Amino acid sequence: MDTEHHFFEYLDRIAANTWPAESNVMVDHWLIRVSNGITKRANSVFAIGSYPRDDNWLSHVEQFYHSHGLPAIFHVSSASPDQLDSLLQDQGYELDTPCYMMTADCQQVASHAEERIKKQYPSALDLELEITQSVTNEWLDAFLFLEQYPEERRGFYQGLSERMPASKAFFTLKDQGHTVALGTAIVEGEWAGFVNVIVHEEHRGKGYGYAILHAMTIWSITHGATQQYLQVIANNVPAVTLYEKLGYQMKYGYHYRVKYDLAALVSS
Repeated sequence: MDTEHHFFEYLDRIAANTWPAESNVMVDHWLIRVSNGITKRANSVFAIGSYPRDDNWLSHVEQFYHSHGLPAIFHVSSASPDQLDSLLQDQGYELDTPCYMMTADCQQVASHAEERIKKQYPSALDLELEITQSVTNEWLDAFLFLEQYPEERRGFYQGLSERMPASKAFFTLKDQGHTVALGTAIVEGEWAGFVNVIVHEEHRGKGYGYAILHAMTIWSITHGATQQYLQVIANNVPAVTLYEKLGYQMKYGYHYRVKYDLAALVSS
């Protein structure tokens, strides 16, 4: 395996730890994740590394998801085996949600964010910052509200937050007591991963994105991280632009392949 591919696989595996599913089964060394259909990341095959040794792996995957009343979804990245994407396409799997894996140097992000805030958004320096080591009801309330998610998703995000690796923190920025931005940071070794980063839609353009990422980066550095990553939907131009201004670079891409009609396979 070449060095670049090895790095992609290494980073993909660390990133997968930040979004653990409610339950998993294995097809050889591939992880089949299921979480009642909430988020593709937690309900897809983590298809990283070589193909399974079982030649019937695709049939097993499709039967498993059909038994849970879910579509079959594969996470396909630069760390996936050669030709997997075209194989799935030939089997009727639709391309879905192209994303970027972006990485940056922690010190560089901290410096860029601080400079931007001081020069362009000094009012962001007056925000209240709250950091907790475990998820709170208040944080979840705010997250569901900002994302406009239904209350039915609370259980998933509560469990997700509890299943995340131990070195984690939940960040809240407030303006006069009102939540304006949220985020979660997880540190594993030298890498910090950022998830669930969101700024209140009525407060965008005020530098709050820089402020929340600065706070998360400083916390990550104090917990041993030197590098950081995040995953972002490719067509989310405002977010990608913000990350690039902080020094992030697109390291590689990934997407999902989805097949909704599994009945024919299982009934045959």
